[in-house]
Amino acid sequence: MPKNFSFSLVFTNYWFYCSVILVLLCVILYILLKNRAYRNQFDSKFSAQNEFIKLERQRISGEIHDEVGSGLSAIKLYAELSAKNKPDIEEVRQLSDMINDISEKINEVIWSTNSDNDSLINIIYYIEEQIRKFFEHSGIRFEGSLPNEIPEITIKSQSRRELYLLAKEIAHNAIKHSQASEVKLNIAISNGIILLNIKDNGVGFDPSAKKVKGMGLANIKLRTQKLKGTLKIENYKGTSILVRIPIDRNVS
Repeated sequence: MPKNFSFSLVFTNYWFYCSVILVLLCVILYILLKNRAYRNQFDSKFSAQNEFIKLERQRISGEIHDEVGSGLSAIKLYAELSAKNKPDIEEVRQLSDMINDISEKINEVIWSTNSDNDSLINIIYYIEEQIRKFFEHSGIRFEGSLPNEIPEITIKSQSRRELYLLAKEIAHNAIKHSQASEVKLNIAISNGIILLNIKDNGVGFDPSAKKVKGMGLANIKLRTQKLKGTLKIENYKGTSILVRIPIDRNVS
C-alpha cells in the first residue's frame, strides 16, 4: 500500500474523529444550555409562586387580625369586665377564661400564617416572649436565656409552628405537673443545631411510668420527630427536657 494513501487514510480518520467529537461536544453543550434554560424558567416560576404564596399568607393573616382579632378583643374585654363586676358567678369567669384561650389561639394562628415571621430570630424571640407570658400568673419564677448571635435563616412555616408548640407543650407540663418554684428556658445554637432546653426544680417524673401518658409526652415526642430532632429527658433535682433540632432540615 502506498505511503501517501496510508497517510491520507489516517488524516481522513483523524478529521472524522475530530468531527464526531466536535458534534458530541455541541450536543452536550446544547443539552447543558437547554437544561439551564429550563432550570432558569422553573426557578423563575417557582420564585413567582413562592412570592405569591408569601403575599397570600400575609393577606390572610392581616384579614384574620383585622376582621376576627379586633372583634374577639372587644368580646374579651367585655368578658373580663363582667368577670370583675361579678366575680362570684362561675359561668362568667369560665366564659372569660374560654375567650382568653380562644384569643390566644387566634393570635398564634395569625403569627404562624404571616410569612414575615419565618426568620429564625423572630421564632426564638417569639417563643421566649410567649413562654414568659405563660408563667406570669403561675406562681412559678421564670428565667429565659437566648443566644447572643442568631443566624439570618428562614425556617419552614410548619417547622416554626411545630417548634413553638413543642416549647409550649413542655412549658405547660411544667406548670401543670412539676410542682416547681422555678423554670428556666434556654435556647442556644451550636454547629447548626437549635438546642431547646426547659428545666425546672420540681418533683421530676419517670418517663417510662404509665401515668406520664397524660402529661403530653407523646405530643412532645411527635413534634420532635416532625422537626427531625432528638429528645433527652433527665430527672435530677427536677426535670430537664432538651430537644436538639437540626437547622438544615427545617429551612425553607
